[in-house]
Amino acid sequence: MKKRLLAVMLILTILVGCTGNIQNSDEETLNLSEQKDEEEYIPPKMEGELTVSTMFEQEYLTIAAQKFMNKYPNVKISINSYVKIEDENTTGASEEFSVENYRNHLNTKIMTGKAEDIIFATQLPVHKYVHMGVFEELSNLLRLTPEINSDNYFMNVLEAPKDKDGNIYMLPLMSRFPVVSFDKHLVTDSGKKIGDGMTKISFGKALEFAQELVDNTSRKNTFLMLESGAHLFNYAFRDYFNEFVDIENKKVSIGEKYISLLNHVKDLENNGYFAAKGSIDFYNMEYYFALNADFDIQGAFFNLLPDTYTYAMPLSDASGNVYVNPSNSVGINSNSKHKELAWEFIKFLLSEEVQSLPGFYGLGVNKKGFDNSAERILKLYNKDEKVSKEEYRNLLEKWVMEINAYDINDPVISEFIWEESNKFFDGEQSAEEAARILQAKISKYLNE
Repeated sequence: MKKRLLAVMLILTILVGCTGNIQNSDEETLNLSEQKDEEEYIPPKMEGELTVSTMFEQEYLTIAAQKFMNKYPNVKISINSYVKIEDENTTGASEEFSVENYRNHLNTKIMTGKAEDIIFATQLPVHKYVHMGVFEELSNLLRLTPEINSDNYFMNVLEAPKDKDGNIYMLPLMSRFPVVSFDKHLVTDSGKKIGDGMTKISFGKALEFAQELVDNTSRKNTFLMLESGAHLFNYAFRDYFNEFVDIENKKVSIGEKYISLLNHVKDLENNGYFAAKGSIDFYNMEYYFALNADFDIQGAFFNLLPDTYTYAMPLSDASGNVYVNPSNSVGINSNSKHKELAWEFIKFLLSEEVQSLPGFYGLGVNKKGFDNSAERILKLYNKDEKVSKEEYRNLLEKWVMEINAYDINDPVISEFIWEESNKFFDGEQSAEEAARILQAKISKYLNE
């Protein structure tokens, strides 16, 4: 059961991870690499102890720490993983693993001054930690590191966490983001096309197009998505998150728009746009899902295969912001006594050497690491060599360049949304009741 829970949490971390956020429009994005002046960064003496807090054990992180210690023998790095995988079994710091227990475990260490020097953002309410002063501001360190520039890095990704004051508290190590695509057979049947030059799409627009595909085919067993209406609503909610929840000003507006959105998705469910539970025999019948929600590296591969999906592109919100997933971001504890040494290790995690490791399962923000990881990942999918390395790499790079915002991932708010909305889809409460309860829950949480 624990192993299954870990798998579910990993999928949610990769594909969902979307609540509060920081946005940078293309005009507002400030390229810190162009702001470097004559001020010089002087590296610290490479000795001392560093600790790293992470929710899940990660092979590349363990290897990177060992490589760093080999390079600097007077440095000791301890990786404190709350959840470990031993012989394919999940073990944790508590007998009954849960995300809530993990957050409480870390919060206790923060409050007692015993938190690690470097903290991974996975499943943490980052905005609350920033407000509490837990994380060190990193923009100056980034600015004074000459090798971190647009020639070597995807600066739009590294700078995505910048807030309205130009401060950066977390740095993404990977470019992770959700993508959507559409069934090629249904696109051909319908004769419908997505607007020329579209490079990203909101879920609402994607859903409208998917509904047109279902409505304009004679194929049997044709549905909007593999997921249920409740899951689809979770995506739809993210289009308007900033209208519903203003994290910065601690204001919540869960009202008519939320209610209308709930009822719209429920109507789709009632009108047969989703497969009834247990009605699809995945091995012995033909079936079609108009809309496919996937993660970057897999979505790109399937989009380049013949007769699978088409029009794949990054998922944005209704305002056109494309968010990098925060789960593989790191920050420095503002109470750390080894901030400079922590920065040296973070720089190492951003290096080509680490971002090219076999266990680095994601798209690196280091451009050479990105090339190496794209090539390595393609080999895992491309057994019949149907997709060219160049096509795959170029498509992924095109998508990465669309990133202009960062989710301040708050799993607590995500849990509230899922719980109350799901009760509506299960018939346990009305849309109005769901809105009222959700309004109260999120308001109380933000103002605690």
